[in-house]
Amino acid sequence: MKSELITLCLHCRNPERCLSGRKEQFAKLSYWKRYRGFESRPLRLYNPDNQSVGNVAANFRTAMLSYKHIKIYDAEGDLSKEWYVSFYFLKPVELQKAGSSLYKRFKIFESINTFKTVRSRRNQIKVVYNSIKELLENGFNPFTQFKYSKITGKYSISQCIDEYLERVKPDLKPKSYKLYDGRLKLFKVFLEESNLGDMDISHLTKQHIFDFVKINQLQRKWSNKTYNHYLQAINTFLQYYIDNFDGYLKENVCSKVKKLQVQKRGNRPFRNNTFKNVLDWLKEKDWFMYQFCRFIYYSCMRPDAELRLLQIKHIDLIGRKIVVPSTNSKSKITQYIPIDEEFFGIIREMNLEKYDREYFVFGLNDGPAEKPVSEKYFRKRFMKVRRYVYIDEHVTMYSFKHTRCIHLVEDGEKLHNIIKLTRHKTLVELMDYLKDMGVILGDEVKLKSRSI
Repeated sequence: MKSELITLCLHCRNPERCLSGRKEQFAKLSYWKRYRGFESRPLRLYNPDNQSVGNVAANFRTAMLSYKHIKIYDAEGDLSKEWYVSFYFLKPVELQKAGSSLYKRFKIFESINTFKTVRSRRNQIKVVYNSIKELLENGFNPFTQFKYSKITGKYSISQCIDEYLERVKPDLKPKSYKLYDGRLKLFKVFLEESNLGDMDISHLTKQHIFDFVKINQLQRKWSNKTYNHYLQAINTFLQYYIDNFDGYLKENVCSKVKKLQVQKRGNRPFRNNTFKNVLDWLKEKDWFMYQFCRFIYYSCMRPDAELRLLQIKHIDLIGRKIVVPSTNSKSKITQYIPIDEEFFGIIREMNLEKYDREYFVFGLNDGPAEKPVSEKYFRKRFMKVRRYVYIDEHVTMYSFKHTRCIHLVEDGEKLHNIIKLTRHKTLVELMDYLKDMGVILGDEVKLKSRSI
């Protein structure tokens, strides 16, 4: 009896489905058992015993290697990078998806990168390689090890990250959400590459988190500040499940991971001569930008998040105050800024009453407009000033606010009036803010010294 060829799709194990128009991709194989590990295309298998299609599919599944490609990555001896052993393991049936690989890649970092010399690290990575190889040969299954199941799937760390991002999106500003989304998805990729993506969230340890930030700090050249930002994002994510759900977490392990020390630059005001030169240049060359910077000075508003989004309806000249709505303010509560006599005159000169109250004060086309300018618009425009006037590197548009506060102290204004502009919660916070800029409060300091 003549043997027949059976066409079988590796993904769906079906002789009919997935084959339309793709016959040119089929491989005609004799003695198909020799060809273990094929995973990316449909195959035409030689069937010498004239078995049923179902039996061929079952036998092919059994014949496929459960693991493959055990490899060492030693970064060519570079100790500043993370070394690891990787391998591929056949996914359980419930994790297999049509059109995707049948194998999942696993990376093992543990105990390798603690060694600080090339020789010792190479010795250790060989030990790990041999151990992994022996485990796999003896039937080790990483999917069983990490207890994946559809029943406990809702507690998997990867799914919790996805659900968290979906739940908090309506409550965050687009820019803030984008930061959280990027940081947590990078954490998710790390977990999945380390075969921890399906792990129960309660099994997450501070060692997992520390490995993530430390590896990326070395590979991506993170600053200490960036390192801390990623810790903060993970900490907030875990705390969300503690505060709002039962059965997920009992403690926030990320809070135990030590943050790195960050060098604080402090708030930088303008130097007296620079302040005058910048205003003179703006007044002559860019009147719109001149008005914008004067608003920062007199209102102490944040340029991008608050002043850029200021609408005419937020200005109350009768009550002599500006409303900062909760959607724009840093504290997420509605705040009010007093309008002094000088500021009042500047606003009156702008004739804002001629425009629709819904218009943005500093909109498109250098005036009040229906739409606001983009977030980086004024920062880019301020860069033009630097081409003609010397400005210290860390001085920004927000320095108009810092300079205003120093002027108020020098002019003898009381702190309880200054705090209405700065909107600090307490006088202690205001005093720390002023101290950070070198302002000495109280009576004039006169130290007694000896001539030597």
